[in-house]
Amino acid sequence: MQTKAARAYQKAQLTEASEEDLLEIYAPVISQMVHRFVPLVRVTVDADDLKNIASLSLIQAAHGFDPTAGMSFESYARMRIRGAILDEIRKSQPLSRTVYSRRKELENSLETLRMELNRQPEEEEIAERLGITVEQYRAQLDELRPVVFVPLHQMLDGDDEFSHSNDHYTADLTQEDPGESTGRRELHVLVRERIQQLNRKQQQVLLLFHYEGLRMKDVAELMGISESRVCQINTEAVLSLRSYLQRQERI
Repeated sequence: MQTKAARAYQKAQLTEASEEDLLEIYAPVISQMVHRFVPLVRVTVDADDLKNIASLSLIQAAHGFDPTAGMSFESYARMRIRGAILDEIRKSQPLSRTVYSRRKELENSLETLRMELNRQPEEEEIAERLGITVEQYRAQLDELRPVVFVPLHQMLDGDDEFSHSNDHYTADLTQEDPGESTGRRELHVLVRERIQQLNRKQQQVLLLFHYEGLRMKDVAELMGISESRVCQINTEAVLSLRSYLQRQERI
């Protein structure tokens, strides 16, 4: 259905009827993306406002789509929608330099401890290294949640903040892509290897949220834990991946 729709919208200007058809077709996609991302942020973001922004982005994508660029309309539309949602959330929650500084400090601690133990550290060990309780450590993860609120592919591209996703689409890091450059393939190999070293819960969260596209609420139900705890596990896993990749870049 999306392929047929994509052909229909390749005109100089879209008619009102065709715009309505497009919005109807992609309404489930927009709703899914909004409700996946909103729970990860710590400020109130109006879901209806995000849906309106995403809908406008979809119409703009239909006008600007170039079928000769080698990307399907669905991939292009999802990319534009995701970028619009992330950009609006970023505007809604400006973050201080202190928060980014704390993220870097925690990343350094995670990687140093991992190297010392030669395995992924448990949260009790991390808390002890930081000189705080497990509860305080989890609270710190909650505080840092917005700073790691990016799809994994943006993290791999060196994106330190929320940003547009206009040049990339979400890659499945569990699969090889023969079209990738050698450098990017090597990077994805490093990420796959590092994910395999994470604990089981971290692997589950990364797989279900980033790769299978489930909402945090759904991930929590499947794992039998709270949604807040799933967010904490996601934050710790992404920080662990970031710190590992940054170290590899320095070697």
